[in-house]
Amino acid sequence: MGDQGSTLAEFVKQTGPLRGQALHRLAVSCVAAMAKLHARGTAGIRPGKESVALGARGQVLIGWQTAPAGGDLPEAEDVRAWADLVVFAATGSEDGDLRVLTPALRIAIQQCRLPDPAARPKSVDVLRVLLSRSMAAAVASVDDLLSQAS
Repeated sequence: MGDQGSTLAEFVKQTGPLRGQALHRLAVSCVAAMAKLHARGTAGIRPGKESVALGARGQVLIGWQTAPAGGDLPEAEDVRAWADLVVFAATGSEDGDLRVLTPALRIAIQQCRLPDPAARPKSVDVLRVLLSRSMAAAVASVDDLLSQAS
């Protein structure tokens, strides 16, 4: 990601795990980008600590390379990768202690890590939970959800 900022891996190594609003911003930014791509038919994104960077002004910069389809549900594998990314950001390890997460984020992570890919939520559903919007938002399109988050 070069001059745009440090990759998440570099940032966590140098300054430690993210907390509070910075962690929430990272989680929402990544799942929102993923939801938008999924809505347009692109899956197999596999966001990771090397493909996400934190910009100099606090922005989250997301790059990706689509991975070969690992089964019938590449979107489910993407949300699993997102969950691992957020846990890494919060703990410095993909297997870190989930107790450092807020309850909503912890529940989302647990759901995205379910062993059965078919049981995992869609990225837009994770976005809805993290934005804590009303019932009206539950039926909104990804673009509508993203415009409300700004």
